[in-house]
Amino acid sequence: MRKLQSVIDRVATFIAAVMCAVMMTILIVNIILRYTPGIGGFSWYMESSQYLNVWSMLIACIAISVRTEHLKVNLAEDMARGVGKKVVKIIVAIFNILFFIGMAYSTYLLATKARQTVSTMPMFKMAQVYWMLPITSVLSAISVAIGLAVDLSDMNGKEEEKA
Repeated sequence: MRKLQSVIDRVATFIAAVMCAVMMTILIVNIILRYTPGIGGFSWYMESSQYLNVWSMLIACIAISVRTEHLKVNLAEDMARGVGKKVVKIIVAIFNILFFIGMAYSTYLLATKARQTVSTMPMFKMAQVYWMLPITSVLSAISVAIGLAVDLSDMNGKEEEKA
């Protein structure tokens, strides 16, 4: 399970980094083209940059979730000992999974309603843009479950070392 966690982390981080690099490249090239006489830059640079930024952050969320390094309050987990610590980790993971499932459902509805809406970038319909949201939400929910499994197996390993 740890190997799967590592692979998901590396792949998601790589994809997010590539998307950020593409976004930055588009912005830099557009700045250069704006000052080039007769060219004026891309008409679609702003929207593509926004999509790439949001998509890369959603994909990075998968990596963060699988490593269980998402934003959380550790007070209850730090105060708990033994089985209580496991219970707190499980409860936090369940709420995270429920959040991502709710997000997947609501963004699925959004994507299906936006089928006919055309983006300002002529090659895209808004549904194509929005489909990244439910996909990354489901993958993040799965990542939380994998991260929990790794954390619990680590906790079991530490308990066996103490015994």
